[in-house]
Amino acid sequence: MEAKELREQLKANGEKYYEVTVTLAVDDDTEEDKTYFFHKPKTPSYDRYLKTVSSSSSKALSAFCQDNICTEQKEILKADFEEYPAIALSIGEKLLAMLGLSKTTAVKKL
Repeated sequence: MEAKELREQLKANGEKYYEVTVTLAVDDDTEEDKTYFFHKPKTPSYDRYLKTVSSSSSKALSAFCQDNICTEQKEILKADFEEYPAIALSIGEKLLAMLGLSKTTAVKKL
């Protein structure tokens, strides 16, 4: 199913999904866009991520992403992770940001 069709199907079902598009530089002359649809991660998914991240951060991020991908794209994402393993880092960072992970946090002594 194409991204456009899946986008419309997911919109119609009433659940909240997020579209994540990653642009991969396959080589110097070729870029490829990959679009996925995720649920907003929930606390149990985040807890599973935290439980496994200390033993293998790449496996933890991969599992975290696969835990939150829409059902229709599970196999596609799994295959893409095998071909482009670092893509999990890009996607996982965005999913963690949905839970409040910030790139910029300020601390100031009073």
